[in-house]
Amino acid sequence: MFDWEDREQAEYSRSTHISFVELTKRSYLTASGTAPKRTVDPTFFAKAAAVTKLAQLISEGPKAGIEVPGFKDYRPYPVQAVWHGDDFKIWLKQPLFINETIYNQAVNQASLSELVNFEQLSEGTEMQTSFSGAVTATQVDGLQEEAKEVGYQLVDSGSHREVYLDGLPLTDDKQVLVRIPIDATGKRPPLAAVN
Repeated sequence: MFDWEDREQAEYSRSTHISFVELTKRSYLTASGTAPKRTVDPTFFAKAAAVTKLAQLISEGPKAGIEVPGFKDYRPYPVQAVWHGDDFKIWLKQPLFINETIYNQAVNQASLSELVNFEQLSEGTEMQTSFSGAVTATQVDGLQEEAKEVGYQLVDSGSHREVYLDGLPLTDDKQVLVRIPIDATGKRPPLAAVN
């Protein structure tokens, strides 16, 4: 069975040390909304639950009656969200062999309470570190300041990504990988992962 945590450790780092990743275009299940209470907001939680439910169904493939050419058993990827103020977009990565046809089969089988989309998206080059529990504005600001201090340009200072490595709902002991997008056209960072 393919397990992202074993096979892609650098991309899904649990370290508090800064690392850099460059993540190219991949397939994602997505959902968007506004959540003033962040990860405990009912809107966020409902959309995250719908995306997770669909990802789990797709990961069952033939066992769930979904035809997936070249199917291999895998553990579903973790939920991540790009935050811009109170607005969020949930991304949940799909393996390379999952396409829109397979997504449509799963959507037709699932009874989802929220709209879940299928998109091809690229994260680009990001600086990342891990925190425990809910992410604060102070932590994100600190990471952005550190990026600037070592000579990196921020792509969008109002935006950051949170990858919920231990799942939702968050508790103080669950790890969250925080990523901020940087412009790598000037100063190229040492990349821990390219995927």
